[in-house]
Amino acid sequence: MPRYCLFGDTVNTASRMESTGLPYRIHVSQSTVQALLSLDEGYKIDVRGQTELKGKGLEETYWLTGKVGFCRPLPTPLSIKPGDPWQDRINQEIRTGFAKARQGLAEPRKSGEAGPGP
Repeated sequence: MPRYCLFGDTVNTASRMESTGLPYRIHVSQSTVQALLSLDEGYKIDVRGQTELKGKGLEETYWLTGKVGFCRPLPTPLSIKPGDPWQDRINQEIRTGFAKARQGLAEPRKSGEAGPGP
């Protein structure tokens, strides 16, 4: 049994943001954008537009798309329209990724080549 239960506007907003978000995207609110921009760390933010958040009405929301100097490759967000069955597409990508990983583990390694990390 949990010792603490969190609830309130912050938790409700986070839940609504998650449920109206899309795969491979970080959906953020206006207050999060203000906090990130105040840090002056080079966060890249795109306007998503007006989003209906249950219990809150229409709110302007944003996508966090990167950060200046962050060089690691990010997954390309899928082109998804409302009503598209994106869950099936994501599941297929996951299956493909696991198959490639298993194939990589099955291939013999050359001497001195590092194995998979922790």
